[in-house]
Amino acid sequence: MTLTKRSILLIAGGALLTTSVVACHGVHSATAEEKSEWVVGKVTRELELNERQQATLGRLKDEVLMARTAMKRNKQGNLDDIQSMLAQPNFDRDKANTMINLQIETANNQAPRIVDAVGDFWESLNDEQRAELREFIGDKIERHRDGRWM
Repeated sequence: MTLTKRSILLIAGGALLTTSVVACHGVHSATAEEKSEWVVGKVTRELELNERQQATLGRLKDEVLMARTAMKRNKQGNLDDIQSMLAQPNFDRDKANTMINLQIETANNQAPRIVDAVGDFWESLNDEQRAELREFIGDKIERHRDGRWM
């Protein structure tokens, strides 16, 4: 697996970890920050986290939010560029590749910090908490795989 694919998978995994709880509750219209606070509160209650564990979860939340911001930084500019490219008779492959490569570079830059934060949070949990989280995420993945979405 290439570094790029691995990075994207790791970012997606980190995002899944922090957002898997959100989809099953009514926080759809909330901001990303509000959703992340809700997730932190839910995970804290469900896993009965101590202060150190809450701090590592908070760091994970912050890293995911920073990565999200970085990935969306030029969203409107990219959308405008895409519309402009689609309005032309010939598709500008170089410009499209440049846009994609910029997103990949951003993901590659963000991935190590998210992976570290996920690892720190995971390692802060005791065996019982890990088992509970593993079961919860496994259930959500299975539901997604079956098309039931939470």
